[in-house]
Amino acid sequence: MRVAILESIIMPAGHEVEFDRILVEELKKQGHEPVFFVPENFPFKVDYGVDIEYLEGGEAISYAGVSRWKRIWLSLLREKRRKAWFNSAYKKILDGKCDALIIPTASFRFARSIVRTELKHSPVPIIMLFHGIMEKERERFEAHAKKCEPYENIYLKVLTFRDEYNDGNKKNITSVVPPVYTPKEGVVRSSSDEPLTIGFFGQFRKEKQLNQFLDAFIEAKFDCPVSLLVQGATVTPSDSELFESMMKKYSTYDNIRFLHKNLNGKEWDEQLINVDALLLPYGAERYRYQCSAILFTAIGFNKPVLVSEEINPEVLENYHIGHTLDLTSNETIVKGLEEFVHVMSCRPEVFEMGLKKANDVYSQSRLVEEILEL
Repeated sequence: MRVAILESIIMPAGHEVEFDRILVEELKKQGHEPVFFVPENFPFKVDYGVDIEYLEGGEAISYAGVSRWKRIWLSLLREKRRKAWFNSAYKKILDGKCDALIIPTASFRFARSIVRTELKHSPVPIIMLFHGIMEKERERFEAHAKKCEPYENIYLKVLTFRDEYNDGNKKNITSVVPPVYTPKEGVVRSSSDEPLTIGFFGQFRKEKQLNQFLDAFIEAKFDCPVSLLVQGATVTPSDSELFESMMKKYSTYDNIRFLHKNLNGKEWDEQLINVDALLLPYGAERYRYQCSAILFTAIGFNKPVLVSEEINPEVLENYHIGHTLDLTSNETIVKGLEEFVHVMSCRPEVFEMGLKKANDVYSQSRLVEEILEL
């Protein structure tokens, strides 16, 4: 089956890129032929090695670094172009360019747009993937999903840890398991003689509360040498300035290393493979509902985690893959760090079984099977 991936989000780095890679590689493994449908001049960050079909309607739009008022204007323009891309995709479907179409990172706005275009009449399945539904957006999501119900080839699938949409009450919405992100073939650890290293990876935002964690890390007393690698991909000028100021503030500590850059492909894998555990001290409520790509990278790379209680709590409830970090005070963070490092230095094997089980349940093959199960 020829499966199109309609990608319209400009991705500076990270997990949107890797999620598309998972789809491409697993579709191939399962005997399908993936192809990309993208806006003209789309800036791919990696070569996925598949055919590309370009959509009419204008180039993709990024919000990176723009002011609040310009973002409002760009959101209106993006909506207009999204509808044009959907109409263009419909024409390609009628021309026999694919047997199914996946929209890999959708929001309620995509569900709103599709019913205003010819794509709603597609003769092949249109599968929209939603990476978790936040409570404040659930009502709007379900309202727009309801408007999609009359169109039998529109399927909405939510990546979630709950069975909230598998009860049959909403006939066009189902739940699918999120996938782990795994290292590419041939990527190996460069050395095992380094001190125990904890890594902070991903897009840096103020809400991730890294400052208070760094202060706690400096104060903590460990029973073995410990280093910290802090990688930050920044999008907005304010986040970039904050990250640079943190680098300057903590530059005197030899056991803290900063990496202010976007990481893609093999470079991303090499940095991750060379740490012993991953840190996710993100205190934002939205992480209860949206899949944490860093958490699922940790699972795929078999790295134990130290996470705030907001991050996908169902995962640590079911699989012993690390510890939860109490962010209520400096004292609780210090204590959590010390306890986690003690386990990592003395009995790291206690997390092995949990990581293995989680990798089985959240496998990439299962993701694609559930996406194509209509």
